[in-house]
Amino acid sequence: MLKIGVQSAGWYNKNDPDGSFAFIKSCGFDATDFNIDHYLSTGALAKSPDAPTSFFDQSIEDILQFFTPLKEASEKHGVAIAQMHAPFPVWIKDREDITEHALMAVEKCLQVCQYVGCPAIVVHPVGRTLKDVEIETNLAIYRRLMPMAVKTGVKVCLENLFKTYKGRVTEGPCADVSEACWYLDTLNAEAGCDAFGFCLDVGHANLLGRDIKEYIKKLGHRLTVLHIHDNDGNSDLHGMPYTFTRNWGADWICDWNGFVDGLKEIGYKGALGFETFRVICSNFPRELWPEALKLISATGRYWASRIEAE
Repeated sequence: MLKIGVQSAGWYNKNDPDGSFAFIKSCGFDATDFNIDHYLSTGALAKSPDAPTSFFDQSIEDILQFFTPLKEASEKHGVAIAQMHAPFPVWIKDREDITEHALMAVEKCLQVCQYVGCPAIVVHPVGRTLKDVEIETNLAIYRRLMPMAVKTGVKVCLENLFKTYKGRVTEGPCADVSEACWYLDTLNAEAGCDAFGFCLDVGHANLLGRDIKEYIKKLGHRLTVLHIHDNDGNSDLHGMPYTFTRNWGADWICDWNGFVDGLKEIGYKGALGFETFRVICSNFPRELWPEALKLISATGRYWASRIEAE
């Protein structure tokens, strides 16, 4: 059975890893996308002219010791850390010091992944005004991370992104599946192994009106992890699936049937990872979190049964 996961934002308490994992297990999940990005905000660093400092200035030994309770809670409750979300952005214009700090932090995140048994980490590509400059910048970023990815065996995943311009949603890096495949094939050829994979953000694809089934089919074996969430086609709302429809009935804005059919067609084996943090962080009162999360995990199990059906 495919694992059903949800990102750690909202329910994870760093002061109580055991209680946190016990809670999410009780809600029907057996995997999580751990938000290690919560330990470094490059955006906050960019607001200060001072030299960047963060949690990741510690030695890797101290960092691994810090995350030992996370590892132990994950193993105790049978909730795998299926992926992590790296700090972002990893490139800040005209701030080479912050860019260097961010890349150093991601290298340590890769080592944390290896330590806790997490197979993949999502590192956002960077958007630039000119496409050739954007490609050059992103290749430099991922080439920098390549040695640590190969050493740890943790797959670095690119993600399809969007931009906003004057209130309109426009294409960001890897929004085009051909571009995404080119990045992965180029980087993996240089690495000599599958050190890079892809995170399909379903909500982002929906914002840009992508044919999600075709996107999945073209990614094929490159698809490593998922960020599953719903929206109205206009804003990045991170709602639970089946929330937004055009009319009465099952006229969903996001093509959830195509999504499931695409995963089945390529034989997807990764976790069904929900990035639905707003459901519990802003949409529902805390008293309703367990029931909201149980509905999300039930959705994942429903899809898993369809994907794995003969």
